[in-house]
Amino acid sequence: MNAISYVNKKSSRLIIATSFAFLPLFFLTTAYAQSAWPNRPIKIIVPYAAGGSTDILARRLSIKLGEELSQSVVVENRGGANGSIGTTSFAKASLDDHSFMVLTYVQLAINPYMYKTKLGHNPDTDLAPVGLIGETPNAIVVTPSLSVNSLQGLISYGKANPGKLTYSSAGIGSTGHLLNELIANQVGLDLVHVPYRGNGPAMQALVAGDVQFNTDNMPQLLPQIKSGRVKAVAVTSPKRWFQLPDIPTVTESGYPNLTTMVWFAMVAQAKCPPAVIKKMNTTLNTLLAKPDVITMLRDISLEPMGGTPDEMKAAINIEKQRWSKVIELSGATSE
Repeated sequence: MNAISYVNKKSSRLIIATSFAFLPLFFLTTAYAQSAWPNRPIKIIVPYAAGGSTDILARRLSIKLGEELSQSVVVENRGGANGSIGTTSFAKASLDDHSFMVLTYVQLAINPYMYKTKLGHNPDTDLAPVGLIGETPNAIVVTPSLSVNSLQGLISYGKANPGKLTYSSAGIGSTGHLLNELIANQVGLDLVHVPYRGNGPAMQALVAGDVQFNTDNMPQLLPQIKSGRVKAVAVTSPKRWFQLPDIPTVTESGYPNLTTMVWFAMVAQAKCPPAVIKKMNTTLNTLLAKPDVITMLRDISLEPMGGTPDEMKAAINIEKQRWSKVIELSGATSE
């Protein structure tokens, strides 16, 4: 063996030995990178336009998440078609494990029945529950010019004027639309639905007197109720809402089957690693127990929820059972 061959073989053995020596460091670094989530900015998609309840919640929550996770959190709006456009975009996009969506049960338990063949995604298989965030009731409000002061009065007026009692909503399939269909089915009313493109125009129509009543969630309605532009006749929470202690519940009004709460939650793509979902769920629950976050939620008319992804799945199933029947009875569709 000449000197050059010996040196080359010795060098090869040295390189191989050195490579194996660094293998533990390589795997340690890779494992650290995985366990160090999040290691870059987090994106939260909202399937509604800016300024609505979901958007307000997501933006306030993003600040708290950023502080808790030591990362910036960016909110992006993708509205349209009762939240289905943004949800489909999120479900089908090539995203990483730093992307999430804040939505309502509408996208998970109502749109699949409203859009049927045209939804573009399957919430059960394309999305993964992360956790429940907060809930709020709906309020039933009337234009001040309508001479009723209670839910019983509104229903009596509707029965005395079949086909003449009009209500606005944020669109076909919105919670306001379907809750009023539930009211109509429960008590036998012939209502006239006037859908608008969003909560804002629907509320403007009521304030202007173009329609006679409206049903929407509390973050949207509270400022209008407090200002006297609309008159609340009932809330759909199990007990009186802390911000409207003088307004009776639907149960107190004699209609317990109308009790409903709108909840907001976070989802990930189905492909998101379980470890990431677990960490985000833990972070959410930690935040929802903090006094300043509870205060923040109550400021926007929400009560904190929290819980596990499995508990969120159970909540979705409850809403499916309820609203699928309402949609079937009403014949509502967004095909």
